[in-house]
Amino acid sequence: MRTDRFEAFTDAVLAIVLTLLVLEIKLPSHDGTLAALVGIVPQFMAYVVTFVFIATIWVNHHFLFSRVTIINNQILWINILALFWTSLLPATTAWLGANIMLPVPAVLYSFNVLMFNITMLILRNMVVNATQTTRHAALNRHERLSLIINTFTLIIAFWLPPFSFIGLAIDLIIWISLQFFQQGQRE
Repeated sequence: MRTDRFEAFTDAVLAIVLTLLVLEIKLPSHDGTLAALVGIVPQFMAYVVTFVFIATIWVNHHFLFSRVTIINNQILWINILALFWTSLLPATTAWLGANIMLPVPAVLYSFNVLMFNITMLILRNMVVNATQTTRHAALNRHERLSLIINTFTLIIAFWLPPFSFIGLAIDLIIWISLQFFQQGQRE
């Protein structure tokens, strides 16, 4: 498969996921007070963290496939699996945002992020092996660091549910910093 069709499909799915993510925020319809707005702060913060996560997914996906010319079946199916985990984010984000202090929504959200992380580690390794490139060596190392951070986040979420967003935010700060420092290498 050519990469243009592959990337267009991925872009479309991510755009739909971002749209679904914002639709999960329910503004108070019968209460126009500031107190009512403050009541949805956890949901909004969940939206912001997950939006940045999905934006980081898109940037990294674009960079990963920027010099790939042919997509094989294994890469195609692992990418679809990554999109599957991404498509669950609006639901797990909404549940955790509405129940920020409960462990089950936090663990499910953290599990969702961790499964995406594992899938991306596999995808990145497949692309590196298929293209025989060393361009992504630093990103492979960071993908493994993300795996450690997200595993600890999942474990901590059992006892401290809001840590689901804190752990992901720490991971995102590292990813975004890496992207800014490697700006010249991405073009």
